Amino acid sequence: MALTIRPTDEQLDILAKVQRMTAELTYSKAIFKGLSEYIQLKKDFDELEKKHNALLKTHAELRETVNLYVMAKTRLNRVLQDDAKTDNTD
Repeated sequence: MALTIRPTDEQLDILAKVQRMTAELTYSKAIFKGLSEYIQLKKDFDELEKKHNALLKTHAELRETVNLYVMAKTRLNRVLQDDAKTDNTD
């Protein structure tokens, strides 16, 4: 299969950069290697994004748990203080 492209100057600059980054001798090999690497990086990114979202969910759940604990502790301290005041006034 042969591909014929007529890149613009800007695209030629991009091709040259990809060729340097992939250490390939030809533009066509650089293009295919770059595409291959992009596919792998996209898979890696998607997996990391899933892990990140799971961590965000866990963080939110833990934060809510801490908030509930703090609110319960504050209420308990108020009840204990009110009971102490009631005992002192009797």
